[in-house]
Amino acid sequence: MKKYKLLYFVSEDQYFLSHKIDQAQSALKKGFDILIICKFLNHEKKIRKLGFKTKNIDFIRGSLNPLIEIKNILDFFFTVMKFKPDVIQSIALKPILYSSLISILTKKTKLIMCIVGLGFLFIDKRISTRILKFTYIFLIKTFLVKKNTSFVFQNNDDKDQIKSLGLIKNSRTFIIRGSGINTNKFKTKNIKKKYDLIFHSRILYDKGFLELIEALRYLKHTTKLNVLVIGDTDKENKSSINVEKLKDWNKEKLIIWKGKQKNVLPFLQISKIAILPSYREGLPKSLLEAASCELPIITSDVAGCKDICINNYNGLLVPPKNSELLAMAIKKLLFNPKLARKFGKNGRKLVEEKFSTKIVNEGFFKLYKKII
Repeated sequence: MKKYKLLYFVSEDQYFLSHKIDQAQSALKKGFDILIICKFLNHEKKIRKLGFKTKNIDFIRGSLNPLIEIKNILDFFFTVMKFKPDVIQSIALKPILYSSLISILTKKTKLIMCIVGLGFLFIDKRISTRILKFTYIFLIKTFLVKKNTSFVFQNNDDKDQIKSLGLIKNSRTFIIRGSGINTNKFKTKNIKKKYDLIFHSRILYDKGFLELIEALRYLKHTTKLNVLVIGDTDKENKSSINVEKLKDWNKEKLIIWKGKQKNVLPFLQISKIAILPSYREGLPKSLLEAASCELPIITSDVAGCKDICINNYNGLLVPPKNSELLAMAIKKLLFNPKLARKFGKNGRKLVEEKFSTKIVNEGFFKLYKKII
């Protein structure tokens, strides 16, 4: 029996471990020979010990330096030629751009392009972002119209957005919702809740963090809140928030910022409500983890977020960039614990039915079987 070769192409090793490791380990158990290509920062040895082959590519996020990009594209091309994968699964913007460029030379290899949120391409109005958006659309239109390419979306909004540009055919598009949540791991614990709200994500303007701060200021004079913030500022991201501002908000006692944590589970288990007032998402894993732990959710009525939060079922949806309504939603759940508990239990049920690791992995294996 042939041993199929699968190449995962992601931006960084940390993303692979946090979002793709369960799926990759399942593929390994099924007999796939797997190569991981990404920028390895701290975890290459760990990933190798788990049984995966690795190849470092020195991505510089946000950079469009032609010399660096050409070097990386050639590096990627020669790695593909040497490994000869049956399937390349590319996740996020740059891996998809690179894969689109070499797709013309890898006719036998099946390509899976995972669109994990169109994010800043459709939010950010800066000229540099518009150029990147044009390049992205041009490359998809030019190189990824071939029959060997499939597109996986995490939500229907992103799928419809790309389809509306006339880029892809419906027969090659698939919805697989996120990376999956290990519901055996992420579950509630019957212990005292220390924090009223938890925000665990990268701390960016695009995540609605400024609106959260404004909402907390509305509530400050009438409601005492313990608001836990877990995450880093992601300095390479154009939407990053200055660390000094975070320290000031910490001193002001609006938030309790604990930085990035290896294990967010204990913090979820001592929090009452999860909040993410983001402008747009693919499918935010932070909210899935929270819902799995029976936390009610407050999030924005935007792509990705509304796929996880059903308004008045497992949480509350608010319009994006609206601090006042965000404050009202916080107050509503905080002072109605019976409703919050009901939403939390409904959220757990939703994750088990639609977003578990088992369901997501099965979705990808069905796709592999279909295209190989």
